[in-house]
Amino acid sequence: MHLVKSIKNNKIVKRIICICACLLIFLLITIIFINPIVLDGVEFQAKSITSRAMNSSVSDVVMNSIMYDDLVNIISDEFGNITMIQANSLEINNLSRDLAQACEIRIEEYSKNGLNVHMGDFLGLPILVGRGPVLKVKMWPIGSIGCVFRSQFNTAGINQTVHKIYVGLDATVGVVLPFASKNYQMRQEVLISESVIVGQVPEVYLQSDTLDTLLNFVPY
Repeated sequence: MHLVKSIKNNKIVKRIICICACLLIFLLITIIFINPIVLDGVEFQAKSITSRAMNSSVSDVVMNSIMYDDLVNIISDEFGNITMIQANSLEINNLSRDLAQACEIRIEEYSKNGLNVHMGDFLGLPILVGRGPVLKVKMWPIGSIGCVFRSQFNTAGINQTVHKIYVGLDATVGVVLPFASKNYQMRQEVLISESVIVGQVPEVYLQSDTLDTLLNFVPY
């Protein structure tokens, strides 16, 4: 009897070892070959959510409240010649802070339900992509959102120049998968203000990053 039980126990142990070995092999295959396919899908979702959050934050903070004159002052001499284009550093600093905070809130809001990864995606077969039970993947913003302002001057006619101001938002988001973690960086640049300047714009602003330096003088 004891011999029979011993044989049965050995068979059970061998089966358990065999199952564990198969699971380990499957896990290694998933990590080495299949996981990059899953990461591509996760990256697309993460960047899509981050881009939407950036656009939404710019729309909420900038589009309905910020005017060109809030950001830049055009100073002329007694003859009407432009002598200086002065950035309103206080307003720009407040705008940068508000944009960063709004963007961080939007990313957290849009990603609170997680990213969807279907179990069929792990198999790497096109016919099974997007099928099967859904695995929720967590995503969150990492560090502070960066804001960088940029100017662009375009000739609009005789003695007229179009001045456009763009804001670039930089964000890093983290994603955790069962077998890996990944950080993704996103940059979104949006036009936030423009105006037609009547008069000759000094070359120091047209041909250099002088104004960009002034716009970014006070960092968030």
